[in-house]
Amino acid sequence: MTAFSSAAFPPSQLWDYAAKIYSHDAVAEACLRLQDRRGLDVNMILFCVWTAASGRGQLTPEEMRKGIEAGLAWQSEVVEPLRHVRRYLKGPIGPVDSRLGAELARVTAESELYAEHMEIQVLNEIVDRPATGSFQIQERGREAALNLQFYMGHFIEELDDTDRRDALVIWQEAFPDAEARMIELFQPLSVA
Repeated sequence: MTAFSSAAFPPSQLWDYAAKIYSHDAVAEACLRLQDRRGLDVNMILFCVWTAASGRGQLTPEEMRKGIEAGLAWQSEVVEPLRHVRRYLKGPIGPVDSRLGAELARVTAESELYAEHMEIQVLNEIVDRPATGSFQIQERGREAALNLQFYMGHFIEELDDTDRRDALVIWQEAFPDAEARMIELFQPLSVA
């Protein structure tokens, strides 16, 4: 039994990029810490990085606003309820047959991923300019860091060192040959 119709998602460079970078355990863990600690949207984090990594530069304030508004609505009304159910089903679920509970957990997890993919499709349409920006890795890395800082600063009054380290983990996977020490976002607030 399949939970979804045969409708296919249209091609999405953002989805392909997000799936690839998120498949690295350290990136997934950093994204989830920012989600759980700070209420950030993982899709928006990856959108911020992808926009610059793909040569589309910095997000404009209007693009950021559209992304944040779309993400907030979709996350609160669709993704978060599914996430809540998925997490609830990880524990004992009472007098329900365990096989049925496991199947419901599987379908719920698939539904949550499907909903995340739908949000990515919306974000993918926000930036419609072609990739014509800088293709120098350091410049793209700087633009991605500025996108992240702009997004994170919208929700977090003051970034702490943990926020900065998590952003750095994500950024380094996207720009392994760039110099993080040149980027203000990744400078620690305190001496470790």
